[in-house]
Amino acid sequence: MFTHKDIFDSFAQDALKKYGLEKTCKAELLQLSENITYLIQDEKTGKKTVLRISRPGYHTIEELDSELLWLKEIKSYTPLIVADPIKGLNGSYIQLIRSWMINDTYVCILYEFLEGKIPDETDEATIVNHFVRLGETTAYLHKHAKMWNHADRLSRFVWDYDTMLGSNPRWGRWQAARDLTKKDKELLERTSAVIKGRLEKYGKNKHNFGLIHADLRLANLLIEDDIIKVIDFDDCGFGWFMHDLASAVSFIEAKPITEKLIENWLIGYQKIEPILKTDLDEIDTFIMQRRLQLLAWLTSHSDSDPVKELSIGYADGSINLAEKYLTKYN
Repeated sequence: MFTHKDIFDSFAQDALKKYGLEKTCKAELLQLSENITYLIQDEKTGKKTVLRISRPGYHTIEELDSELLWLKEIKSYTPLIVADPIKGLNGSYIQLIRSWMINDTYVCILYEFLEGKIPDETDEATIVNHFVRLGETTAYLHKHAKMWNHADRLSRFVWDYDTMLGSNPRWGRWQAARDLTKKDKELLERTSAVIKGRLEKYGKNKHNFGLIHADLRLANLLIEDDIIKVIDFDDCGFGWFMHDLASAVSFIEAKPITEKLIENWLIGYQKIEPILKTDLDEIDTFIMQRRLQLLAWLTSHSDSDPVKELSIGYADGSINLAEKYLTKYN
């Protein structure tokens, strides 16, 4: 009987053929999450690239084209370092791949390999310093998005209350979380209603809403010396700019260090772009919204081993954060 890894390995082998790499390179599975990521290494030269295989149905070809277009813009018009996509033998960045094991078609993109390491969450002193640079990095992304006339014509997700917590949640419903009691759900429903009301008042305008990375957490950063490199634009789309701050503290919202991380992120951000009082007033709202969005994501991806670990205590932590949030805003 085939395992998921067997099937994905066969997709990776088909992908290598699309780039003429099947005779010289080997594929090593790096991560199995929303996408399947492989490290591709030339066995003779040692040259590395990264292959991202997207699950069917998550993105259209047009959406993937839009993501790559933004990467090219970032590379050309900001000081940030992002991975360049690599064309296949047919001249296209996006390749359709198949497996002989199942009757389905996936899509993949090959990227240049970026040197660096994912930040170590346990090294709090270093993480605090990284967040100043992360704030700067995020501000450069937002500044470019505001200035780029083509941005609003891209085909990408919209990340707002409706698509995170409302009637059309892209990652599923937080209400389906198994560890919530009836009392817990009532508390979180009140929390969600307050979030909705505050964001309706906050509104959407050119200053606060636009093209964002949408998942700028530590796992999507590479650090080389003092340089931050941004990876995984798979969820980039249109949302509130302050959502990128909330994403930066994903899964660590309740830790004592988080207040300092936010403070440093704001210091770095404001070196490049201004932040209004109306933005600052809703930081807790965006963090709480992100927390519930991730509760939904953990619930809809509960069969994944990394998710099982992240889920431990997450519902209880969400309740604690919600109680504090309602005490402040309700």
